[in-house]
Amino acid sequence: MLKKILKFTAYFLLAFTLYAFWMSPRLGGLLTFGKEQIDPQVYALQFDQTCHNQYNLTYPNQASEYEMLKNTYRLDSLVNDCKSDFERVLKIQSWVQSRWAHDSDNRPEKNDALYILQEAEKGRRFRCVEYSIVAEQCLKSLGFRVRGLGLMARDISEVQSGAGHVANEVYLNDLQKWVFIDPQFDVMTTKNGVPMNAVELQNCIAHNEAFEIINPNHTTTTAEYKTWIGPYLYYFNITINQQKISIWDRILGRKKQLILYPNGAEKPEYFQKLMRINTAHFTHCIKDFYPNVE
Repeated sequence: MLKKILKFTAYFLLAFTLYAFWMSPRLGGLLTFGKEQIDPQVYALQFDQTCHNQYNLTYPNQASEYEMLKNTYRLDSLVNDCKSDFERVLKIQSWVQSRWAHDSDNRPEKNDALYILQEAEKGRRFRCVEYSIVAEQCLKSLGFRVRGLGLMARDISEVQSGAGHVANEVYLNDLQKWVFIDPQFDVMTTKNGVPMNAVELQNCIAHNEAFEIINPNHTTTTAEYKTWIGPYLYYFNITINQQKISIWDRILGRKKQLILYPNGAEKPEYFQKLMRINTAHFTHCIKDFYPNVE
C-alpha cells in the first residue's frame, strides 16, 4: 500500500511539475532566461476586412460607476472649455500623465483609479498598466467608452521582459471611431488631422508615412516615440467586455480576451515566458477588433 501511495505521489509531482513548466517556462519569474531585448524592426502587417467570427463586444456607458472619482478630482471642470471629444480626451490624458513619474516595477495593491491616484499623491510611482487604468476610469466617469489595449512585440514569446506595453483606445462619438491614446507618454496621434487607432498608427510607421504626434506634456519627441512604440505594434489585445481574468481562467483556458494578429503571423504562445496565452480568441479581422459603438 505504501509503495502505491509513493508511486502515485511521484507521478502526481511529475505531472504537476510538467504542467507548471508548460504554463510558465520561467515559473512565474523564478527562472531568468530568454532574449533580453525585443526585435526593433517594424513590419508591414496585413489584416482581413471580412469577419468570420463575432465576439459580441459591447461598451455601455459606465459614468455612474465612477461618479466618486469624477467628483473627488473635479474631472468635469478640467474639460469645461473643450469643444470636442478629442480635446476632452487629450485634456484628461495629460492630467493623468502628470500625476506621477513612471516606474516599470511598482504595482499597486488595487486596480482602482482613486486608490492609485491617492497613492501617487504620497509619492508612489507606477507602470504603464496603471496609467492605462487611471485614464480609462477617468474617461469613463465622463461618459466615454474606453478599453485597455495590450500591445505585444513580434517576439513576445521569446523575450524575458519588456516585450509588452499597455495603453488605451477611446471611442469618439463625434468622429465615430476608435482612437489610440498612450497615457504613460501623454501621446495621441493624427494623420491629416484625424486621430488614429493603434492599427492605423502601426501602418503609418511601417510604411514611413507622415503623421503627427500630439504631446502636450512634452514627455517625448516624435522621433523617439515612433522608434519606441513601433515594435510593440504587432499583436493587439483587449478583454472581451471587460471581463476579469483569474488564475482559474488561466488554468482552465477560459477565453476572455481577443487578440488581433496579422495574416501569416504565428499565434503567440507565451507572454514573456511568464504565462501561457490560453485565455484568448484570435482574429485577423479588423472589424472584429473595432466594432461600431451605438
